[in-house]
Amino acid sequence: MAHAFDEYRHFSINLHKTPNFLTRDMTIKELQQLFQPSCYIDGYVLLISPDAFNELKGCTIGGSRMSILISKGNLGINICGKDYEMKELSFLDVMDMAKVKINNMSDDLQAWCLVVTFKFATASLKNMRPGPTEHMFERMNIPLHHMPEDDYKRLEQPLTMLKNILSDTSHSYRKELSELYYKCFSLELGNIMFKQESSASDTTSYICKRDLITLNFFKLVTKHYAEQHYIDFYADALCISPKHLNRIIKEITGKTPHAIICEEITIQAMVMLEDENLTIGQIAYDLNFSDQAAFCKFFKKQKNVCQWHTEEKNADNTTKQKIAGALNVCSEPP
Repeated sequence: MAHAFDEYRHFSINLHKTPNFLTRDMTIKELQQLFQPSCYIDGYVLLISPDAFNELKGCTIGGSRMSILISKGNLGINICGKDYEMKELSFLDVMDMAKVKINNMSDDLQAWCLVVTFKFATASLKNMRPGPTEHMFERMNIPLHHMPEDDYKRLEQPLTMLKNILSDTSHSYRKELSELYYKCFSLELGNIMFKQESSASDTTSYICKRDLITLNFFKLVTKHYAEQHYIDFYADALCISPKHLNRIIKEITGKTPHAIICEEITIQAMVMLEDENLTIGQIAYDLNFSDQAAFCKFFKKQKNVCQWHTEEKNADNTTKQKIAGALNVCSEPP
């Protein structure tokens, strides 16, 4: 398993953006304004190729999953207050709760940057989670990796295909193919992470007790979310108090254990709602809710996460009706 790069000394920053860009986190919708429409789908996915990467200098990006792939040169970045240096054949992969500031870059830098929203990633991957569970944890704590040139080339191929389809703004299936190429990218990345997992014995050199608790919590949620909805089960399995578990997970991820469990349930519920053979009652049973009303009450509380599915122009009518039904069955306020 790859190790984090050593922290590096602060670079002097050559400010070339407006102060407004440098003093606050930029969402994907704000970031896309720096680039041509051929680089993005509005509020969904943004791909910055090597010829435009220098436009990111000085930007702080948050609220989206971000990947950076470097083939040549050096890049100085700050992740959640910590400085790192990325070098040739290195890769960055961070979750949406991380804040990444692009600092200095060498003149010979050749790098890709892919920024996606939760909405886009979910539409592309559905309930798939490519790669080992540990990689989810690494994105929070050890986001930088080095890879052989062959692996770099395998990751660059779907990025090149994604660039080509985004450039064709008149393509009838631009959105669908973008989701497909992102899925290809994610599966290639997952395969690379599985290959690196063979050196998993190295993890003990950098995972402390608090980090190990977080990793094991994610593993337990992935396995038991359907039948265990409450934090007490996970705390007992980890031999710590619910209060201690809540504090650790909140400090590391920025989310409570309950929120993470609910997100996992919601993602699976959305996938199941797209299955025309499953009724809402069957979904409620499979996800271990006491009855259909309890599931609908939960679903209504999570509707901000799920709302976009009802707005997807490509969703079939049956799916839309089932989601609308799940949101409307329970009339109690969230």
